[in-house]
Amino acid sequence: MVLLGALVTWFGMVEAPLPQAVEHDTAFVPMWRLLVMGAAVLPVIGLASPLAGLELAATRRLRSMQRFYLAGLGTGSAVIFLGISALTTPPAVVAIMARGWIAWFGLALLAGAVLGWRLAWTLPSVVAVVLWYWGFGGNDQYRWWEFSARPYDDVPSLALSAALLGAGLAAYAATPWRRRRLRFWR
Repeated sequence: MVLLGALVTWFGMVEAPLPQAVEHDTAFVPMWRLLVMGAAVLPVIGLASPLAGLELAATRRLRSMQRFYLAGLGTGSAVIFLGISALTTPPAVVAIMARGWIAWFGLALLAGAVLGWRLAWTLPSVVAVVLWYWGFGGNDQYRWWEFSARPYDDVPSLALSAALLGAGLAAYAATPWRRRRLRFWR
């Protein structure tokens, strides 16, 4: 996180050319938008373990330690990353980065719960391609669902970020034994 935060302070405002679905010669995306996704996905990938067989027969103690690890690592990484980034980045951009971090973290949790923790990066990567290619609506405006670029005080983007985090937390909480219990009550 320190390295990613340092990269944002050095190269965060540098714009990288990326293709977009608008009729411009070349579209440019600031590097901080790319780095926020990486900072949000790394804590979730940290849940991957070579002891997958033991995790299938997880006890309450292991599950509570996983929750503690994820909450501590997620919060700590966000604070470190955003704190270092705030040294040279304007406050409005840091607020957008924080909102984007919440959404990317939720998407990583969702992908990790469904595909496995090692593949937690897949759904955020696919969503990033969609956002960065189709998210620009022209006339210097981004579509309402482009949470990584809308202004910091945009309410629909904040609601979408919160919903993505909620979906990720719900997928994380939906362990196999909880799903089995729900089927029993039907």
